[in-house]
Order: sequence, then structure tokens, then C-alpha cells
Amino acid sequence: MDTYLPSMTLETYLCDTVQAHPVLKASVDFGRPGADKALRALVATTTEFDSDDTGRGDSYRRAQRNSSVRWRGMRQLLELAAPSDTAAPRTVLDVLGGDGTIARAVHENAPDLRNRVHILTGDLSGDMVERALAQGLAAVRQAADHLFLADGTMDAALLAYGTHHIAPQDRLNAVTEGLRVVRGGGRVVLHDFDDTSPMAHFFTDIVHPHTTAGHDYRHFSRGPLAELFEEAGTPARVIDLYDPLVVRGDTEEEARRRMCAYVADMYGVGGFFATLGGTDACWQVLEQYFQHEKYLAGLPAKVDFTPAPVVYRSDGVFVAEVPRAAIVAVARKAAR
Repeated sequence: MDTYLPSMTLETYLCDTVQAHPVLKASVDFGRPGADKALRALVATTTEFDSDDTGRGDSYRRAQRNSSVRWRGMRQLLELAAPSDTAAPRTVLDVLGGDGTIARAVHENAPDLRNRVHILTGDLSGDMVERALAQGLAAVRQAADHLFLADGTMDAALLAYGTHHIAPQDRLNAVTEGLRVVRGGGRVVLHDFDDTSPMAHFFTDIVHPHTTAGHDYRHFSRGPLAELFEEAGTPARVIDLYDPLVVRGDTEEEARRRMCAYVADMYGVGGFFATLGGTDACWQVLEQYFQHEKYLAGLPAKVDFTPAPVVYRSDGVFVAEVPRAAIVAVARKAAR
């Protein structure tokens, strides 16, 4: 096989990159059953995150330069995957890790986690993985439903920020693969936005019609998410998690403008936002689609989530906060 990453053969990756990262050296396994078929499918795949020519790759990476915007949700997910009940370092596979957003976020926002949580970034996009490696991160290109890792080599697996991109027919395999590579007693955490949530409606009404690649993906829902883990043989509890977008500015106007610019890049809707006529109109779209009062009232348990986009003053700056309510399955693999 010629290419594994855009500028790297599999042989070069194994000989140079894997050997340079202890976590890769201890876990990568391209000899497991089905690997050849999975590799052929992988290198034939073009994703919407490769570049803006194929979707929103470049703009998405531009948005992720500020790792603090989604940090509140990321921190909670990492605590669910690798709880602080032991001082031993935990290796967490970030299955849909892009160019290493969560790995960078830990380094930039959480000095208390740097020595306790080590992130191995995985992704389907060769461009994303190559960029993660260029930043010195341990990363592997693989599909969620066929991981090129040996059994029981991770302490946890996190599937987040893109799980709805996994085709419905491949989701059981993705959960099963996460459980396979996690050690006994480790956790698999799956995050998405419920298909009735404001975030899902934003994807349907705004992102899908106004991006190059569209966004025709089926989101998860609470019952089927729990059933997926039951079918995989490891029951999961499903919880609600507050996962806001948070942007700061010196003035209220700047905070709103920066939030609108972030959302435009993050979701590839910059062209659409440009037709609206300025920050006020863009903010009104966010207020319309990220109004959570009705959704929160229908949850099985009461939660203390911010119900609508807001700008407030904190520590001498203005903070724009756009709420997002996620559903998260947390499963613990049986210890052996």
C-alpha cells in the first residue's frame, strides 16, 4: 500500500512515527484480523474534514485553534472517561480526535490533568492525523469501526464531537471496538447531541443546507444509545451533559462577534452568516436555534443548564456563552 497519510506510507509511519511515541509503540497493531481490508477502505476515503474543498476541514481547524471554547464539556468528558480516583496516569483514546483538539486542550487549559491523562488521537482523516503528528502528538489514522490497536491497551476510549458521522450500521462495531481496546475496568464514553436537541436542529436547518458537503447524519437518541451498549454486552448509563461554547472579548459586541465567527468556522457556515448583515443578525440566529427551555423541560431529570445564549461580565471581560445540551453514555468494561 502506497499511502497511509497524505505524505507518508504505512511503512514510514510504522518505522518512524510509531517508534517515536511510546504509547503508539505499545498499542498499534496493523496485523489484527481484517486490517488489510480496513486499510484499503481507509486510504480510499475522503472526508469533509480534509479541507474546505471537501467540506469544512480548513475552517474547522481554524476554529479549533482556541482550545478553550469547548473546554467545559471536554473536561467533563475526560473526568467521566478517566476519573480522578487513582493517581496512576490514564491513556485515553480520542477516537474522533481530529487534529488533536482535546489533546491540545488538556495541555493548554488543565495543568492538573497533564500528568494524569494522556491522549492518543485517532481520526479517519489523513490530513487531520498528519496535522496532529506535526504538533508532536501521538496519533493514528483509523476508522471508528476498526481500530488499529491491540486488545486492552487503552485505559479508556472517548467517542465525541462527531459520533453522528458514524453510519448507523457501523455504530455497534464502533462501540464494540472501543470496548475491545480498553482494559478491564476501563471506560468507554460516547457523546452526541440528541436528535431532538437544539444542536441537532441547528445541524439540520443551518449546517446541512449551507455547507459544501452538507450534514445529512442521523443523531443518537437516549433509548437507542443505551440499547447499543446493551447489544455490545456492556450496559451504559446515559446522562445529560452541559457542553457550551464559550468565547471572550473586551466588549459585549466583541464577544458576540467572536462567537459568531467561531460558529461560522466550526460548522462551515461562514458564507451563510456573511449574507445576514452583521453580528446582530448572526447572534439572533444563535438565539433562535440555541434556545433550550423546551428541550430542558422534557429531560428525565432536572438539570441546571444555561437555557439560552447570553453575554455576561466575568473577571474583567465579556463572555459570550452558547448552551449545548449533550447526551453521554458511560460504560465500564468488566474487570477480568
